[in-house]
This record gives sequence, structure tokens and C-alpha cells, in this order.
Amino acid sequence: MRIKKIYVGKEKEFKKKSGLFNSSYIKEEVKDKISVNFFGLENDTQADKKSHGGKDRAVCIYSQSSYEFLASKYNILLEECMFGENITLLDSCEEEICIGDIYSCADVLFEVSQPRLPCWKISYITGIKNLTSLVVKEAKTGFFLRVLKEGHISFEDKFSLVKRVNPNISIAHINRCYYDAKNNQEEIERILKIPELAKDYQISLKKRYKDKKQGIELFQRDKI
Repeated sequence: MRIKKIYVGKEKEFKKKSGLFNSSYIKEEVKDKISVNFFGLENDTQADKKSHGGKDRAVCIYSQSSYEFLASKYNILLEECMFGENITLLDSCEEEICIGDIYSCADVLFEVSQPRLPCWKISYITGIKNLTSLVVKEAKTGFFLRVLKEGHISFEDKFSLVKRVNPNISIAHINRCYYDAKNNQEEIERILKIPELAKDYQISLKKRYKDKKQGIELFQRDKI
């Protein structure tokens, strides 16, 4: 899989009707080689460390194919990095990426740790009502990587699959189970046994499984 572009962001202040909030959502393109450590890309920050960052969510990925899907099906034309991702990947989609996949990129080793849990900031930053719930509905959420081996990458490098341990558990499949826990109880039991799944995501998924929840989370509702 080819890299289209790499991005990092600094924390900034935003204003909405209910007050101010800080976010590192808006990112800038990196054109040179960049260092990757166990907590993410050099010079990339997270304002909300409860929901972002840490070793299990070191790098956020979004697929170019998802941008193209939204443009084709919904006529939603977005600028680059409008999902606040660190890396926009070509030749990939959530249907083809599996939990626990290990990829090499230059001298770095990445492991797929969880689907992204999109929040209301997607709709807020883009100004497109219900965009967050739309990407949830279509399972175009993006996903997170943990870093198994530190090193350096550039936009000229490629992601190469090294190992696939859960070939039938794609990011899209986990998304569908998460947002319809009532009708996917047995599948969720299977997913929860996967050791590569991020711990915080396991906690959220286990709660939805127990409550047999359906639909989006409270933090995914629009706050435009």
C-alpha cells in the first residue's frame, strides 16, 4: 500500500456555541523523512489524551478510497486530511485491513490495533452535518496502528504486509459489529478474544455487547 501523504498536528483552540475546546485535528503535511516512536509521529500532539494517542493509538490512518467513496456516493468533496489522520493510504480500505495485521514501512513495524471511533469533531471541523454518523454507517472510520519497531518513514515508502493473524476480522467487520451489538453477539464474543485488539476499545465493545446497543455513541452526535 502506498502512502499518499503524512501529517502531524499541534494543539489549537476552537470555538463552538457551548464554549472553547482544544484539538490537534488540523494537521500539516510532512514532506521530509519523519521519526516514528512507540507513541506516534514526531511533533504530532493529542489534546484529548483520554480518547487519542497512547501506544495502542499511536498512528491514525485514513484511506484515500474512503474519500473517493464519499465523493462518488454522497457528492461530499473533502480537502486533504479532513479526517485528521496522520497518514492517508492509497490501495487500501477498511474491508481489506484486518485487526492484528503487521506491516513494515521502511524500518518501522506497525500493527493494526483498532478501528477509529469517530467523534463529533469530524462534522464540526468539516461543517458537514451528520458526516460523523455517515462514516460510521458506511464503516469508513479509519483505523489506528501501534508501533512494534521504531524508525523513520517518508511519503515515498510503502506499507507491506508482514503477517496476518485474523484474516476474517476486518476493520469494517468490527465496525459493523460494534454499531449493531444486539445482532452480533457471537461475533463480538469472538472479536473480544483477539489479543491484538486495543484494551480501551475492548472495554467499549464489551459494554456495547453487554447492553446490546445499536447505533452511534453519544460523542458521535453532531455539535455543529
